[in-house]
Amino acid sequence: MKIIPIDGEGWQEGRGYRKRRLLSAGELRQAGALLQVVVVPPGSHIPPHRHGTSVEVYVVTRGVCELIVNGQAHEIRPGDVLLMEPGDVHELTNHGTEVFELLVFKTNVGLADTKWEI
Repeated sequence: MKIIPIDGEGWQEGRGYRKRRLLSAGELRQAGALLQVVVVPPGSHIPPHRHGTSVEVYVVTRGVCELIVNGQAHEIRPGDVLLMEPGDVHELTNHGTEVFELLVFKTNVGLADTKWEI
């Protein structure tokens, strides 16, 4: 067993978010897989992007956020679980006053898999 604190070290800054890898492909014993936590601060926006090969499963743990997928808007909140397919163009905006946090489990991750639309 391994206990991984979400608020540990090793955060990386992204476009409108910060992320921390919690489990690697080696730890999951599955090539191309990983688990990360993503935090979107209040007022922040992750621009539209897509992934060429990876499948993403989102588990919302804190806050409320607007998610736009392929042009359709959704409000997501704690307890929601979502599946992003390769090629889905998606963006997130935190319109609230609270941090938005989600766990992202990725499979089939390849090099340079993320394509920013802008």
